[in-house]
Amino acid sequence: KEKDIKINDTVLVQKAGDIIPQVVEVVTDKRTGEEIDFNMPTACPVCGEPTVRLDGEAAVKCINISCPAQIRRGIIHFASREAMNIDGLGESIITLLLNEKLIENISDLYYLEKEQISGLERMGDKSATNLINAINKSKENDLWRLINGLGIKLIGTKAAKVLASEFKDLDKLMNASEEELINLEEFGNTMADSVVEFFKEEKNLLVIEKLKAVGVNTKLIESGDEDIPKIFDKMKIVLTGTLPTLKRNDAKELIEKRGGKATSSVSKSTSFVLAGEEAGSKLTKANDLGIKVIDEEKFLQLINLKTNQEVLENL
Repeated sequence: KEKDIKINDTVLVQKAGDIIPQVVEVVTDKRTGEEIDFNMPTACPVCGEPTVRLDGEAAVKCINISCPAQIRRGIIHFASREAMNIDGLGESIITLLLNEKLIENISDLYYLEKEQISGLERMGDKSATNLINAINKSKENDLWRLINGLGIKLIGTKAAKVLASEFKDLDKLMNASEEELINLEEFGNTMADSVVEFFKEEKNLLVIEKLKAVGVNTKLIESGDEDIPKIFDKMKIVLTGTLPTLKRNDAKELIEKRGGKATSSVSKSTSFVLAGEEAGSKLTKANDLGIKVIDEEKFLQLINLKTNQEVLENL
């Protein structure tokens, strides 16, 4: 409304802060008369339930947990790379399985049979076999992936790893008190309350029981990470830009396994910045604050060191 943007408008877009797309203005001379004013919906366009704006949140949303769009989105998240990482189970396949009424929730994925899906659109015998194998393989995932995949409000990858590391067993997490959760690193009342409330929902408990019954792992897998020297202990490290060979998540994992904390913003407490191409405003701020900036080559040298002191000496 502030910028008089309508549906079907042509707009001018720029990069804000070198990264984020920002609409600058409407190209008014391209208007055809078919433009429509946008009005915030008062009902969910999928299930028809009223939309709400929760206290402290900007978004207007549907909060009906039985909404087909919520269910679809939840399954997409469950199968995503950041959660259960089920190769080949993308949005289009999930939509197809829902439309064919072969699944209703995340646990139903593990009860699919090859014969049920091999005749579906875009799913031949080989594709069906590969998908079933990928689903079965995900049963062996570490606990944090399952916790993340459950879709607990406010619990992403980082928080899921904290919960898995602390409780080591889904059953113990399910019985955790709000007091226990509040004491965890970077957990507050809201996050703790979200976890507790999630495991009170009968519908969620039934899904978890079905996951257990089919053999999905619900315990922490000892990875041997405890043997890796914690050379980045208590260090705050910022990643920015595109690295030559490492993906951002891979670099983040290398940092965290060595005791470091991968943070999103540069401050005086930042230990160093790992920068790639098109680093943008974070690199500028690091230089302004006199924070050490290194490239991927230097980073790969550092992770082969044995002590925190060696890292500090080689930065």
